[in-house]
Amino acid sequence: MTVTSVQTYQRPSSIEEAWSLLNDGGKSAKLVGGGVDVALFAPPEILTLIDLALLPTRSIELRSDGLAIGAGVTLTDLLESPLAAAYLDGVVVTMLRQVAAPLLRNAATVGGALASTHPWSDVITLFLALDAQVTQYSGQLQTSSLENLMEQRGTIDRTIITEVLLPIPADDVYASFEKFVRTGFDIGMLNCACRLTMNGDRCESGRIVFGGTPDIGHRLEAIERALAGARLDDATIDSAAQLARQALALRDDVRASAEYRRVLAVAGIRRCLMRIAQRVGE
Repeated sequence: MTVTSVQTYQRPSSIEEAWSLLNDGGKSAKLVGGGVDVALFAPPEILTLIDLALLPTRSIELRSDGLAIGAGVTLTDLLESPLAAAYLDGVVVTMLRQVAAPLLRNAATVGGALASTHPWSDVITLFLALDAQVTQYSGQLQTSSLENLMEQRGTIDRTIITEVLLPIPADDVYASFEKFVRTGFDIGMLNCACRLTMNGDRCESGRIVFGGTPDIGHRLEAIERALAGARLDDATIDSAAQLARQALALRDDVRASAEYRRVLAVAGIRRCLMRIAQRVGE
């Protein structure tokens, strides 16, 4: 996209106005959160930009049902939030420290990170593991799981994300995140996130997500089934790592070969599960 391709720049003050502009503009209209994707990836047919900066979606609140994150919250806002730091031993903050460079985190928003549906997204991978719920507006507010939203991601740019909710975890819930990059600010070659509900040293249930495979983050249910009811010991972790090697669908791209990603997947799930096992034992 070049600057000359944009004919109209709108800054609606309400969600209803923003939706009306998006609906009227059709495929030639694009929402702007932090503007990172607009600058890098917007196609030339975009004629209208709809800036969401004036919408009241920049709060971070701890509610009875979970940690509520407004779609307009920047990644830096969330990274520096004490509420995010306190959530599940700081796993959200751990992930965000590894996302892009500080200048990009200052601009990129949580809503934009989800709406962009980039296959390498660290935010999507971790939030899938945490069973995030996403509220959107498309004429009316509706909430669905991020997992369902990613399955229907072909239409996500025709809705306005307003909020993400990370459910309140019980005391026996643990989470971990791992990412592999060539340099500190590079797009990852692979990422992995785990969320386990424990009963003593046994895993009751879990959500295991791999992203950047190079497909978008998705659950690996074979590992989840293997972990259910098992002691989180070295043998179980080894078994989970072998399942990742065998069951994960991987491909080559410019960042890494499928075979190298297979090595990273084994290391990623092993590190995540070992961290959780260590915390359970503390």
